[in-house]
Amino acid sequence: MMLSSIRTAALTMYVISYSALSAGAFVALKTGVVIPLALACLVLIVVLPAAAWRGRLSVPIYALLALAAGAVAFVAGTLAGARSVHGTPFGVVVSIVFFLLVATAVGCFLGILFYHQPPDNNAEPVAEAKSGVTPPSEIDH
Repeated sequence: MMLSSIRTAALTMYVISYSALSAGAFVALKTGVVIPLALACLVLIVVLPAAAWRGRLSVPIYALLALAAGAVAFVAGTLAGARSVHGTPFGVVVSIVFFLLVATAVGCFLGILFYHQPPDNNAEPVAEAKSGVTPPSEIDH
């Protein structure tokens, strides 16, 4: 009885260590995808708030873009997690699209927080008095 439980434990440890080594090798092969994907997501998260700081788009556009990206990311994440897609090249592409959409949604949310109203170019400049004395108006005559 004791011997069989030791064999079972040893076999379990072997399977766990073998799967951990093979998973480590699998992860090492995917770093060529993970690192550029992380950099692309970081760029999206930085560029969108920077564009909002300059007032490139309006707040409703950022809000709609964030909601649309979040909704499509939800669908892509659900599709990427399906058993028939998981682990296939199509699944990898859908996962990349998912992460880029999530980064876009987060960048748009941060863009709303950092939004600056652009200056109005059509506004008339305020006339400055040339001296400290204000000229009399026509009503005074």
